[in-house]
Amino acid sequence: MDKIIIIGGKGTAVVIAEQIYDTQRKRNNVEFLGFAFDDEAFGKEINGFPILCKTYNAYKEYEKYSDVKFIYQLYRADLMEERTALLHSYGIPRDRFATFMHHSSCVAKSARVGYGSVILANAVVNSNAVIGDFTIINSNSLIEHDTKVGDNNFLAAHTAVGSHTLIGDGNFFGLNVSVNNYIQIGNYNFVGMASNVIKGLGDREKVYGNPARKFDSPIKPL
Repeated sequence: MDKIIIIGGKGTAVVIAEQIYDTQRKRNNVEFLGFAFDDEAFGKEINGFPILCKTYNAYKEYEKYSDVKFIYQLYRADLMEERTALLHSYGIPRDRFATFMHHSSCVAKSARVGYGSVILANAVVNSNAVIGDFTIINSNSLIEHDTKVGDNNFLAAHTAVGSHTLIGDGNFFGLNVSVNNYIQIGNYNFVGMASNVIKGLGDREKVYGNPARKFDSPIKPL
């Protein structure tokens, strides 16, 4: 049984914690230990779960406990590239990251999900899909068959990605985004809430709307 520490303590980090706890109560095959978090204003706990340590010494403190694994959730829509670099700066071995799938999610037998990735409640990952490392797929999202999603992506709730689509690394997809079949999306793109992506994207583009078009206004942090 994996014992999980989440690196982070706001927003989706707390959502993941609550969903791990939900699976823990129903399946008893995982245990949430608490958060590694740096903001001392939160005190000693978040939502009744303990803050165990700072983010930068989490691995040092728990390295000797082989059953303790980590999930990274310090992503922000406006800082995906920087926060990906921060993750790698911790020097935590890849195999010390937990892969968590909420018990209500549906992940096909033929699908593959990488280290440190999270599939939350009622999400569906269909046949022959591939999810890379450190990718967060929020509740009620859909990854269709034969689609490949890279590392360090964040898909907000109700994101739907069509079949045979290729998604690179570090992309942020807002709530209720739809992505067409058979397109390619590069790295570190921002796709705004309720957008309909019908054409491929390169790298570091910001798009919004139906159909999704480029825009240049600043991205507000979560």
